[in-house]
Amino acid sequence: MTANEKAFHQILERHLPYYRNLNSRLKRDFRKRTKRFISRMHFRGGDGFKITLEHIAAISGAFIQISFGKKYYYLNEFEVITIYEGEYKSTITGLYHKGDVNPNGAIAISWKDFVQGYKTDEDNLNVGLHEMAHAWFFSISHVRYDTHLSIYDLLSKFIFLTEEEIVKIRKHKQSIFRKYASENVYEFFAVAIEYFFEDAKEFKQESPNLYRHLCLLLNQDPAEGIYRGIKIENYFKQPNFYGELSPEKAAQFPEETLGVKARTGVMRFVFVVFIILSISLIVGLSTEIKDLMYYYTVSGISLSVIIFLLIQQGREQVSISDKYMIFRGRNYFKKHIVGIHFDNILTVDINNQDQVLTLKYLDKSELLQKKLTALFEYDFTQFIQILAQHNVVLKNEGTRVPRIKSRNRWRK
Repeated sequence: MTANEKAFHQILERHLPYYRNLNSRLKRDFRKRTKRFISRMHFRGGDGFKITLEHIAAISGAFIQISFGKKYYYLNEFEVITIYEGEYKSTITGLYHKGDVNPNGAIAISWKDFVQGYKTDEDNLNVGLHEMAHAWFFSISHVRYDTHLSIYDLLSKFIFLTEEEIVKIRKHKQSIFRKYASENVYEFFAVAIEYFFEDAKEFKQESPNLYRHLCLLLNQDPAEGIYRGIKIENYFKQPNFYGELSPEKAAQFPEETLGVKARTGVMRFVFVVFIILSISLIVGLSTEIKDLMYYYTVSGISLSVIIFLLIQQGREQVSISDKYMIFRGRNYFKKHIVGIHFDNILTVDINNQDQVLTLKYLDKSELLQKKLTALFEYDFTQFIQILAQHNVVLKNEGTRVPRIKSRNRWRK
């Protein structure tokens, strides 16, 4: 370990219990991520406070802790982190803050309160985790990065579930979370991150559904000592089912379809290939060269058969039971049935103009998607209402409309 690595190691060991619990391999990666994060941010002291590597590395480590299970661990929307010695007067609110995040690209943290937050986990108050959670939330919401891993859809699902908890807190009903979490979804997310890392076992026991979705979002489970790489299938509330079902099992689900079809991403490709081959076939038939005509004819017939089989595989009729969205179709000439539990559907994005729904869902170890298209005789609005009745997270061309009103966002 070089002198520089040793310095980072000592700082992180001193301030972050999370880092101390990692094995040597994960500690090495944690330090590497911390250095890279620091290289992309500008740090400065507020009100004349002189900052050192200790302040910079420790505060950066709070963000690395949150994002440690993810491949992407930068804050593209933020450029400056200002570190104050203690509470400071905000130029926006005129009040004294321990920390805040300005979505325009600035983060501010009180060093005194940062240190205090990591000294004890009995109060579930940690200004470092809280403010870095805000920053991460805004980065995901604004940039929507890592779309391949559906990080934005995972966040949308979690926030959708938190809204019920926020209403419960506002009505003074019993909740594991402190009252401040009910200010809005931004504050709830930041408070949930504090509880997730400081009181994971109680969080899991008292709010298991919220906890498991936060595990899916962060790809870690501190209650089980898993700091990176959870197995998605272990976090299903209800498993999905695939393939042929017994007649008794299949009889439990409705046969009547909704006039909605699912289609796979291969369909557009098949259509393009079909057009190209059709043109090639016409050219082949119009030529006087027998070998060329024979080539085009055989190619056209062969590809037509392949296209037919792919089309049969790519379309599924949709129906809905009390818990599942059911897809019935064919894999080549064999019938199949696919059931996706509503709780494992992350989001459904609506494109009203084209009457297309993009369904994002969890499947065993993967995050997958299906496209649903309404037939011309079916009421598209009715189908959307059915999904809403099953508490599916609906988005309109990428934007999810909040179900509750926010209060003051700024942390006091």
